[in-house]
Amino acid sequence: MTLIDKGTYRQIIGSLMRNTFLLVQYDDIEPSDFGERCAQTAFIAIKNLYQAGAQQLTASEVEQEIEKHERSYLYYVENNGREFLTTCYELANPSNFETYYNQLKKCSLLRELQREHYDISEFFIDDKDVVNPLEAAKVQEHCEQSSLEDILDSIESKYSIIRNKFLHGGKSQGDPSEKINELIERLKETPNVGEPLEGKLFNAACRGARVGCFYLKSSSSGSGKTRTSVFDACKLTFPIKWSHTMRDFIMETPINNEDVMRDPVKTLFIVTEMDKEELQTIMLAYLSGVPEDRILTGSYLDDEYERVLFAA
Repeated sequence: MTLIDKGTYRQIIGSLMRNTFLLVQYDDIEPSDFGERCAQTAFIAIKNLYQAGAQQLTASEVEQEIEKHERSYLYYVENNGREFLTTCYELANPSNFETYYNQLKKCSLLRELQREHYDISEFFIDDKDVVNPLEAAKVQEHCEQSSLEDILDSIESKYSIIRNKFLHGGKSQGDPSEKINELIERLKETPNVGEPLEGKLFNAACRGARVGCFYLKSSSSGSGKTRTSVFDACKLTFPIKWSHTMRDFIMETPINNEDVMRDPVKTLFIVTEMDKEELQTIMLAYLSGVPEDRILTGSYLDDEYERVLFAA
């Protein structure tokens, strides 16, 4: 097995000569992806010509571009570059470009990992190091079936195991009795609770929207995660809401002063899958207690229209 895949280089270079627009879709190909200088030189020339407007290229046209750079051209001539370009063009099959592109990037990644001294033995055994041909064949098959992400995930997991082995618990050591009395008194004076969220059970479980805490709601698609999050935002923001029990709008007051309405709380709500009007009707329904379908259809009962106007 080798990480310098000349057959792949010929297919990539030849296909790009036949159709330079492949560089639009596969714009992450870099000269360093080619592990051989002649292929690197040809790729740079093709890309320059493509950026100048070329759509299809012959070997002569690519060679003319290489001639502009003396050192590259000298190497190109000494290593039979013209023969290389002609062979690339003749053998290329652009319809299979994606297959060769994946192989190109995979070999490039493994070379990069090897240069940085990462263990890539799970995916690569050099031909000169092969002792057991059957084992080498298994490694090559595993490499061919693995994506770039699979390779990187495997490398990361190996070093995560080592990291956890040496750092596990390293940041959690300490004396549990340290400043314990100060903690008790501080929580007595300032309980660890936040602004109330919507839903008595949920709010009790979370102890409100506590500063510095991260809450993640997880459920199936379409089950109302965004809607309930809008409810939480409204609960935090607005100090007045319709009560079905009291049949009136109820004003929230501070704990230490029941004669005044509590201050509104500024709330940032970021949403991607709903537009502004969808959010507005959810908020109106929450604050007014009027079912959203009646707001959407304008079919109000009794005092519902006035309640919606008040909520607005």
